[in-house]
Amino acid sequence: MASTADDGVFESRIGTGTKITGKLTFRGRTKIEGDAEGEIRGEEIIIAQSAVVSAKVWATRLSIAGRVTGELAASERIELLATARVKCTISTPSLVLLEGAQFEGDCKMPQQPAPAHAGESRLAAAGVSGDARA
Repeated sequence: MASTADDGVFESRIGTGTKITGKLTFRGRTKIEGDAEGEIRGEEIIIAQSAVVSAKVWATRLSIAGRVTGELAASERIELLATARVKCTISTPSLVLLEGAQFEGDCKMPQQPAPAHAGESRLAAAGVSGDARA
């Protein structure tokens, strides 16, 4: 996700110098460069280095380079880039923190459901038999 975050192809953008407050819902790739407060929902949300966000953010994928306070939840992945300054609660099955990123808060990492046979094959490969359910 980081390699494509700056390719300039976004369906929605909140530009530098813009301040928006409220409940925001986006489809497609969205880039926030300005200030945002409230609730933000979307598929792929990129919070740029210039952004200041104080919100509850729900997304499929979330990449952060700016300042964020509040709550973050992503169904697939959250990536904190080197310039990220995050003070919040995070919930995601995959969290990536690049060197230099600052994170203060709590993190919950629920497991993504695995295919039914995946656990059995891993246990069999390790020489374990029996019920693979926890």
